[in-house]
Amino acid sequence: MTPFDASADDPAAFFQPSYRVSRERLLEAAHALSTRLPVLVDSRSIAPRGPDGETLALDWVSFGARRPRHALVLSSGTHGVEGYTGSAIQHHALATVLPRLRLAPDAALVIQHANNPYGFAWHRRVNEDNVDFNRNFRDRFDPTQCSADYEALYDCLNPTDLDPAREAERWARIDAFIAAHGLRRFQQAAVEGQYRYPEGLQFGGHAQAEGTRHLLALVREHLCDTQTVIWLDFHTGLGDFAACELITGAPVADAGYAFSQQVWPAGVKSAAGGESVSTPLNGLLDRGLAAALPGRARFAFAYPEYGTWEPMRVIRAMRLDNWLAHYGDRHDATGRAIEAEMLEAFRPDSRDWERRVVTSGAELVAQALARLPGASH
Repeated sequence: MTPFDASADDPAAFFQPSYRVSRERLLEAAHALSTRLPVLVDSRSIAPRGPDGETLALDWVSFGARRPRHALVLSSGTHGVEGYTGSAIQHHALATVLPRLRLAPDAALVIQHANNPYGFAWHRRVNEDNVDFNRNFRDRFDPTQCSADYEALYDCLNPTDLDPAREAERWARIDAFIAAHGLRRFQQAAVEGQYRYPEGLQFGGHAQAEGTRHLLALVREHLCDTQTVIWLDFHTGLGDFAACELITGAPVADAGYAFSQQVWPAGVKSAAGGESVSTPLNGLLDRGLAAALPGRARFAFAYPEYGTWEPMRVIRAMRLDNWLAHYGDRHDATGRAIEAEMLEAFRPDSRDWERRVVTSGAELVAQALARLPGASH
């Protein structure tokens, strides 16, 4: 147990109060564990600071082999505010798995804390440039790429004011679109990722973001000799309350899709193949990682997606957060209410929800370790 854990018997106790505290406790726990396992810490900071003036960084904390042939990576905070859940599962692993984990000389467990530290610290899904980190893993960017449905709904998705009458008109248009085309098509339009409007919802960027470049550099440097990579990147906000769906961006014909099915018995669903609660998305993290890893490496990847509230409540929260970032004041009453709703949309204020997702995440980690050569616990 790490020094800060209130009770290792309560999975909810592993949720941290902020990005800053989560990072500090992660590094503290890694130092404590260095007496029984080799530890490598590689922190890549970004230019912005956090709410308390703290450094914001992607922290790669590797336990075991310095250049592993077989690695399990647990990452958090790809969508910023969702990092509360991912980091709770990471802290659970630090407290309950790593103190007894046995690793062969060529194996490692990596905790990659806060892929998007800005979003985690400031309670946004996007980074400091309004870029959705999980739409930014591309080599080429087309600044005109935007679906016709997004264009048609642009003013509804990206209001410049919150005037009640105009908001009622916008939501009437959204409701009419859903009635005509269905909720899934609206979901596709709203969240697939667009590259035309930097101030718009779900902007994928015009180039790789600083954090994207950092993460790919970490992978190329530290996983350059790998033969097996198993990766879990934790998310929230889509699906039934506390339910978990394992999602991949890989098509069903991809070798990584088949390997992922072997690692997690519940099965991994392809968003690209239309199997998932998620619609097909652009510029995904797992596709960028697959290209960065050695060509010989077997790669199993899953986004555990933990449901919170109904889809329209979550989209409303994202929409208002985007308005706040460009037109509002996060310190006034409206700003504080929007930030609170963002937290509720992606980290419900429910101890039961917290317990269920950490318990589920721990099981996924155990399943991954069971398939990782050179690991036993």
